[in-house]
Amino acid sequence: MIALQPKKPKASDKKKSRTDFRTTFVKNGNLDLFLKYNSTADERPDRETILFVHGYPDEHSTWDRQMDVLSREFNVGAFDLRGAGNSAKPIRQKDYNASKLFEDFAEVIRFLGGGTKVHLVAHDWGAILFWGFLGISEYSKLLKSYTAMGGPHPLISLRSMIRYFFSFRPDKILVSIRQSFQSWYILFFQIPFLPELSIRILTKPIWKYLMWAAEIPKDDPMRFMTREKILENAVYPVNLYRELLRGNFPIPKRISVPTRVLVPIRDMAIRPECYDSLSEVCDSVGFFTADSNHWIQKEMPEFVTDKIRDFVLTNSKRA
Repeated sequence: MIALQPKKPKASDKKKSRTDFRTTFVKNGNLDLFLKYNSTADERPDRETILFVHGYPDEHSTWDRQMDVLSREFNVGAFDLRGAGNSAKPIRQKDYNASKLFEDFAEVIRFLGGGTKVHLVAHDWGAILFWGFLGISEYSKLLKSYTAMGGPHPLISLRSMIRYFFSFRPDKILVSIRQSFQSWYILFFQIPFLPELSIRILTKPIWKYLMWAAEIPKDDPMRFMTREKILENAVYPVNLYRELLRGNFPIPKRISVPTRVLVPIRDMAIRPECYDSLSEVCDSVGFFTADSNHWIQKEMPEFVTDKIRDFVLTNSKRA
């Protein structure tokens, strides 16, 4: 597999920072996956372990507010998806198939959790991918609980929107049409080369618009990312969207892992109705709505942190 080698962080591997976090690279074959964490389950077996997964276009730092608070009582870690941040960046489109990322997830979970199950928290593409991950028994057994936000299962959501469109109810038809318009970028990303070229040429204007449309807080570091950092997070992961429509993305028959879904009702990309059918496949799922745009963990950090902590503690005794 051809991949751009990740840039090593300035701090040495596994060296503690002033915030008491460490960084390392977890190997999946010859691919390096960047991980920021405070401690593993092997080091602190008395603690529950939480893994955070980001979306697109993003990186591990999207969870800094939650990590800082929850690291006081849990083992926590956040990693960069392949193609983003400090992780390796495969060049071939097929290397972004969900099956490849599932292997990445399993390796990071095993590193952080050792032989124990972990609690998973994911946003956007991270959340989308883990709905598929949960549908595979060999992977779902690695998790104690799952908290998702800003990302439903893509095919279950599509099925819901199709049902809405053919419901003969004007209100539901309108929801389906609006979601189609909100998902325009998925089709745009199917065009070869043009999305990447547009991102490279119009980096700053596109980023400025995204920050405005997503209502990212004025003081959030995401607003001040350098052009280099934006390109690190936005170019190669475009292939995730291409592989979603070309690859075999699993639809779970049943999800036995306890699940909590945080639904931002002002989401610029995903309408709340896209989550409606998830209860059909989950044995145990709870939905919490919030008056937030897409990056709920940035706009409402205390709310998100509290919901994560509560759910982890609720499921801490689960074998």
